[in-house]
Amino acid sequence: MIGSLLCPNSHFKRTTNAWYRTHGYHTPFDIWLVLQWIVIIILITGYYGFSIKFIVKDEEYEEQAFLKEYDVYNVHRRSTWNFLGFFFIFIVIFTSIKVSLTDTADARVMREGKERDMSYARTTEIPVVVDGWCYICRSNVGSGTRHCKYCNKCVKGFDHHCRWLNCCIAEANYRTFILFIISSFIASTMSLWLALCAINVYFGAETVDDYFMSLYEIFSPSTPYIIVIGLFINLILIIVSLCVVLFVGHLLFFHIRLYLMDMTTVEYLSHQQQGRYYSDNYEDEDDENPWRRPYYPNPWRRRIMGGIRKLYIFARCCKKKTVYGIKNTSLQ
Repeated sequence: MIGSLLCPNSHFKRTTNAWYRTHGYHTPFDIWLVLQWIVIIILITGYYGFSIKFIVKDEEYEEQAFLKEYDVYNVHRRSTWNFLGFFFIFIVIFTSIKVSLTDTADARVMREGKERDMSYARTTEIPVVVDGWCYICRSNVGSGTRHCKYCNKCVKGFDHHCRWLNCCIAEANYRTFILFIISSFIASTMSLWLALCAINVYFGAETVDDYFMSLYEIFSPSTPYIIVIGLFINLILIIVSLCVVLFVGHLLFFHIRLYLMDMTTVEYLSHQQQGRYYSDNYEDEDDENPWRRPYYPNPWRRRIMGGIRKLYIFARCCKKKTVYGIKNTSLQ
């Protein structure tokens, strides 16, 4: 009953065109969505249940001699890391859920409510939107609208389908998605830093005893092989955190690059497949069909990022002129 209220078309089979996904938590769940929450749980548990135990307690904060003598504030104070961890973890969870629950469907197409074409094949080799006409939704769509074959619906301002969030990233949730990436990068970097600090306590000649005391705070002193268990958990947290930092960091800089190129993910991939260079213009002069190059107004155009993008375009133009000048000279 609840599933029918949240997902009105949940009684249709996913193999038919009558089915479409309304949001990221509309079944069936993607395995990558489940993996995302497993990674989040691992990092939260490791952060608060393990790594933060190796940070000095607040009651011991003022007892350190160098703090009293030089009035230095220790950045490794436990309450500070507790607050920062809670703050960024809250943003990660909130933005993740918000992005997934945002309905990115083209409202105009949904309002028309036309009967769908049940015979049209929904495969990667066959285009759905041709010359502004969606053959499944049987509706005219704008140049920035694409039919997502995972969600089986027309999406306005389509950027890409994210399997980690089980939804489409588009005009309606793109800003929240960027905030999710940024907060995830910061949170995973904090987790990696604390895990490295924890293992550094063990390898420090003067702090190895502190490592044992912190383990006794986590486990019972009678736990067998406590040092092996501690180092194993420490190593797992370092590996998981490092993988998340590298993956999310690459994704963040990729979207910054897309902004500087004024492109969406789908048109970037389309240009990559065609082996063509990227255009700085809003329209593709080599393609008469505008629906092959969906574009929506970039939400990050103004102020600082706008200036950075202009500088980036200027640098590329200078590079092109230099290259063309060399080529022309060589021809003469």
